[in-house]
Amino acid sequence: MKKTIRILIVEDHPIYREGMKIALSFSDLECTVMEAVPTVKQAVEFIESHPTEIDLVMLDYFLPDGNGSDVMEVLNRLCPETRVIVITSAVDSPEVERLWNKGVDGIIGKDVQAEEVSGIVTSVMSGEISADTPPPLNDDIVLTRREMEIIRLCAQGKSAKQIALELFISPRTVDRHKGNLFFKLGVNSSHDLMKFAIKKGLI
Repeated sequence: MKKTIRILIVEDHPIYREGMKIALSFSDLECTVMEAVPTVKQAVEFIESHPTEIDLVMLDYFLPDGNGSDVMEVLNRLCPETRVIVITSAVDSPEVERLWNKGVDGIIGKDVQAEEVSGIVTSVMSGEISADTPPPLNDDIVLTRREMEIIRLCAQGKSAKQIALELFISPRTVDRHKGNLFFKLGVNSSHDLMKFAIKKGLI
């Protein structure tokens, strides 16, 4: 019998919090939202009182009384097996990127579409989304995990739309990442990214 995924939502914006609950309820997932809270304090209280009952936390990073790191510390201490998806409007923020080191299983933008939620949760619960932090390529260039993913998929010849679908982000976000990569690496095209990926052994 398929296990029901027990979910805690931590999100301070009421509309987005309710929207996520609705998206989950109308998805094809076997899941239940145990609680949806707006603050670090309430999240910590719920985690402390239900340490063995939470399978997944859907976590906003910027909260009124702290941030996602504060919640992650408690999760790592009390229920390290719980999966975590950080949903934030600041995917590229260095603060958010540092969460990979704290053990999050996915970081996605708030522009995610309702119909994509099921696939994201399924991927995370099955371990398909890695929390590995990419190593520096050399002393001068350090790429984020998401930038490494973009390079790899560009090198496979995928379009911005195809990459967006695979990473659960918008095509516009893909284009922004590619623009940042062009600047960082001193290249001018997806073909140049492919050559860079081959040179560095990324594909």
